[in-house]
Amino acid sequence: MAYEALYTRARPKNLAQLIGQTHISTTLTRAINQDRMSHAYLLVGTRGTGKTSTARILAKAINCETVHNAKETNSELPANKIPCNECDACKNFKSSPDNIEFDAASNRSVEDVSRLLSTAYLAPIQSRFKTFIIDEIHMLTNEAINSILKMIEEPPKNVIFFLATTEFNKVPMTIRSRCQILNFKLIPTELIADYLTRIATRLNLSVEEEAMYKVARLARGSMRDAMTFLDQCYSMSDNNSLTLDMVDSTLGLVSDADLDDIIDSAISKNRIKIIQSTAKIFKSGLTADNIAESLITNLRDKVSKIVDPNSSKLAVYNEIIDKLRQAVIEMQGSGIPEVILETTLFKFASTPLNINNSFINNASVINQIQQPPPAPVKPVLNTVVEPKEEKIFEWQIHFTEENQTEMAKKLLDKLYEYFSVTDVESEIKILIKNLTFAEFVDDTIFFSINSAAFEHIFQEHHKRIEKLIQEKTGEYLKIELVNDEDYDKEQTAVALIVEKINNLPAEEKKYTKDFIKLLNVDYENIQIISSVEN
Repeated sequence: MAYEALYTRARPKNLAQLIGQTHISTTLTRAINQDRMSHAYLLVGTRGTGKTSTARILAKAINCETVHNAKETNSELPANKIPCNECDACKNFKSSPDNIEFDAASNRSVEDVSRLLSTAYLAPIQSRFKTFIIDEIHMLTNEAINSILKMIEEPPKNVIFFLATTEFNKVPMTIRSRCQILNFKLIPTELIADYLTRIATRLNLSVEEEAMYKVARLARGSMRDAMTFLDQCYSMSDNNSLTLDMVDSTLGLVSDADLDDIIDSAISKNRIKIIQSTAKIFKSGLTADNIAESLITNLRDKVSKIVDPNSSKLAVYNEIIDKLRQAVIEMQGSGIPEVILETTLFKFASTPLNINNSFINNASVINQIQQPPPAPVKPVLNTVVEPKEEKIFEWQIHFTEENQTEMAKKLLDKLYEYFSVTDVESEIKILIKNLTFAEFVDDTIFFSINSAAFEHIFQEHHKRIEKLIQEKTGEYLKIELVNDEDYDKEQTAVALIVEKINNLPAEEKKYTKDFIKLLNVDYENIQIISSVEN
């Protein structure tokens, strides 16, 4: 026999088994016991909340022998006996010609509905009532809706309609006003997790509480989705056990440990760790918006566990949630969602954090970086202390065509030494250690970098570094970053020269034509005005 999915095996069989819909099961139990069933019901709610299952339970219950006998004797039945699922009418329900199920999503036309309703005027063959279960009623065309409208308004004797929809706003008001409306709520995560645990027990499957809670949270209020996820994890489980790591691996989710790493890095203002943590998750193939939503969900769970409304953690978590929500909106239609996510986390971690030596030595994105030894402590002889910076640093750096590489290396060493002694943020020191001299062209020093992760740090601090170079060397030098793969020294030099020519006064440009030809540059690149050419 073919394998039966869990969500079909675990469908509720009576009103008592409806999970998370107590208001509906209580109302319907009272209506059946008091013989006040309506001729038409409109069941409204999100997918997987029990609409079709409830319609089948009601269709079975109105023809149940136990329910009928209780009416005859004026006795009331509990919800777990509606229907009884033991009498002949209940056992033959699936094969009964008096129970008709119709999918309006695939049978939308007026002809389909007309064929369906043509049997409504015929008396039931085996049962007391003929029942019509029409799923996704909002998908019917206007003509099909009109053809069913009169039937619902004045139904034949012994006919009951059950209409289900996931989009209540698309159901015409004429249909709504003729039906009793049953609103199905999203099922709470705790109830879904508890039910999944009970199902796992029936399957002799040992599960972790955190694993079931994560599956329930992923379902977002839909019991059918939760059962489908559990079925998928069950098929991949070993030794009849299911752990949180197995759920993450099977469903392709971000582990809570990885999410906590990102959150802790943002709170501790550790931007290098943010780069590492996000890069690790991106390698798993997850999209940036999924990661952002997972972070928001994780933070929401943390917030729900905080009792003290004045807790500092509560304010921090809420601030991160707000920034991530804005990031999710920006990601929609964006071609760089990963950059938006990283930038959002960087904005929160706006205050740089000093990184300890153990982290620097163990960081995967930094190769063989050594912190300089601490400066020796000298005894204080008097109250006047000369600035260490002015006494130590003698830069003496002057670039020529012959000494470019040597001077660039010396400049990087001086910068690293300066920022080490002046005890500023460590991320600048890490940045400088990862810079490599590429070219010196027209007062601009081009550096390459071994990891794109440092580009954000370079863009934030390069103006500060330029200013420091000017103060210490007396030269007005600029620094730029180039890509190792795309960098072309000759093209860079040409581009800078062309830019200088374009900035010349118009009368001086006419003397540059011969020089342009020597550079082998297309004449169109030089913006010479027509009056000069003439």
